[in-house]
Amino acid sequence: MQAKSLAYIDTVYSADSIEWCPFVGFQNIFICGTYQIIKPDPKEEVKTSIKDENDSDSDEEFELEPSKPTERIGRLLIFQVESDDSLTEIQRIETPAILDTKWSPDLNDGRPVLGVADAKGHITLYSLNNETRRLEEMQQIDVDEESSLCLSLDWSNRLNNSTSTIITSLSTGNLAHIVSTPTGWQVDQSWKAHDFEPWITSFDNWDSNTVWSGGDDCKLKRWDIRETFRPTFINKNFDAGVTTISSSPHTEHLLAVGSYDENLRIFDTRSPKEPLTTIHLGGGIWRTRFHPSFSRKNEILNGCMHDNFKIVKLSESIINLISNSTSNEEGEGEIIKVFEEHDSLAYGCDWSRLPENKHGSLIASCSFYDHAMHLWRG
Repeated sequence: MQAKSLAYIDTVYSADSIEWCPFVGFQNIFICGTYQIIKPDPKEEVKTSIKDENDSDSDEEFELEPSKPTERIGRLLIFQVESDDSLTEIQRIETPAILDTKWSPDLNDGRPVLGVADAKGHITLYSLNNETRRLEEMQQIDVDEESSLCLSLDWSNRLNNSTSTIITSLSTGNLAHIVSTPTGWQVDQSWKAHDFEPWITSFDNWDSNTVWSGGDDCKLKRWDIRETFRPTFINKNFDAGVTTISSSPHTEHLLAVGSYDENLRIFDTRSPKEPLTTIHLGGGIWRTRFHPSFSRKNEILNGCMHDNFKIVKLSESIINLISNSTSNEEGEGEIIKVFEEHDSLAYGCDWSRLPENKHGSLIASCSFYDHAMHLWRG
């Protein structure tokens, strides 16, 4: 079944990240993060040293001034959904290019908190003002040098009341763990995790000491943040880079992993060497999100880059297999809805926590080169 667009926004800059606010009273608010490359103007390169062709004492040579580094800029766009599913932009914030965004599971003095990973090695924290419904910067955390990109981030403790921490992956191949201290948030530890870019890192929703990561080295790794000198598990059975990891908020031990190799793999975290099932989605998978409602715990939203956005429904046998380790029943999944109205790389997507109607949950999605954002139901 194909979904239809309910609202469209031109984000101007290339769009790559969508996050709906999960808190009651703010569930009609979501953000869109953008990433735009500003290339240096080649006309600005000038000759700075020229030796005379008639100078017999030396060879001819010339040098160019080092070209300016590639500039990566972005905007954080904040939207509010109205009762008729129309969109109102309530704020835009100029930032370095944004690669990932996540709302904290904790409130700060009653305010929702948003973490933003950017292309200058920062995680920036914003709080949402209850009255103005606008974001206000709390702290910018310098995770690494400005030449490094923070590629992804996640918050721990989504399923309990403990104070959350942050995990982020960096273009250097490192993961960094960030904690709250009396003087503010700071990096607690950083370690080499992957040989190439770790596109994704994520906490296990059911164990705040367990972190998963995946990268361009075609490896899925598991870490214990109390002992990060080596991974506790490595899965090398991917045909391309690992790009997205999602721990189910409803079913313990259920992990969904997406890859550039176009396959969505569903794992039991107790034995993650081989997937319980592999679902070919096409296009390369950039984001995968379990539905936030327990009544739809088997459904996963996927941004499939070159092949649109797709909702997959896992068979009950998968859930049974996870819940009952003695089951030998094989599990599969099927694509139940597709959204095809983007004309470029399907990247950011997320489910709304607003009440559903007969057409399903509100979904916001965005695509890159066509800088488009759509609202639809699935």
